[in-house]
Amino acid sequence: MRLTRRRLGLCLATIPALATAQEYPARSVRLVIGFPPGGGVDIVARLIAPRLAEALGQPFLVENRAGANGNIAMDAVVQSTADGYTLFYGNVGNLAVTNALYRNLSFDTLRDFIPVAQTMESFSVIAVSADLPVRSARELLAYARANPGRLNGASAGAGGPTHLALELFKRQFGLDIVHVPYRGSAPAILDLAGGRVQLIIDGYSLMRSAVEAGRVRVLAVTAAQRQALLPEIPTANEAGLPGFEAGSWHMLVAPRGTPQPALDRLEGALRGALAEPALVEAMAQQGVVARFRGQRDAAAFLTVERERWTRVIREANITAE
Repeated sequence: MRLTRRRLGLCLATIPALATAQEYPARSVRLVIGFPPGGGVDIVARLIAPRLAEALGQPFLVENRAGANGNIAMDAVVQSTADGYTLFYGNVGNLAVTNALYRNLSFDTLRDFIPVAQTMESFSVIAVSADLPVRSARELLAYARANPGRLNGASAGAGGPTHLALELFKRQFGLDIVHVPYRGSAPAILDLAGGRVQLIIDGYSLMRSAVEAGRVRVLAVTAAQRQALLPEIPTANEAGLPGFEAGSWHMLVAPRGTPQPALDRLEGALRGALAEPALVEAMAQQGVVARFRGQRDAAAFLTVERERWTRVIREANITAE
């Protein structure tokens, strides 16, 4: 076949894309998260990172940049080169909530990031310090109503999922509970176990050891159905908290402009990793469910979630502290 100038041009144009697809990643990749080590996002990121490294042949390094509901970390990723070597691994609070809470951010999660894939979803639990004299959700409501302003409710950070869950809980049941924000779930639960705060609505995994040690008491799961990890714990509906549900999800995103071949390789590696029984079981032990949504579905899901949480935040008049 005669190679015309036009055909030659088309062939040459495909070379960079093919090279990128074959070569990415050619060096280590950073997974930046917006929380300190030991939190729920950090734990799941560190379960996933070795699987990505194995699938793609390069180290995937988790980098913690805590503070401001992940805004510090997200800003750093947005400012990085969009080449697939600096990624952000975040949760619903980072990606679907932060732009509704912080009005003067340098980035927009829909405009400046492109989803690679959703990786998990989880339920939360309503838990109290063992020092608090309540043993059921109904008793918690009664105690809070009898002692307005005396309960301290912890969160993993102002504006994050645990904060929103607490504020919705207060608003839905007409409670006066003082919000105490922390820099991540781990220190919040440490203070819960020590009795310095009395309440948290968060994932079960991080408080499991404190529960088993008798320092924290779980009253209800904030899901529509009982969970296999805690089969004896009632749902919020069963416990006398009708209509109250809260949970979280994680997603890997890249700066917008990241080459499509890199996104496709990352998506494929995540799809394979989240189908591995060993990873599924490891995530289940942390109280979370492996949940894969690819680029297109994750982008649509993020748009819907951001609209939903923006509406909730504005209706509840929730602001960042």
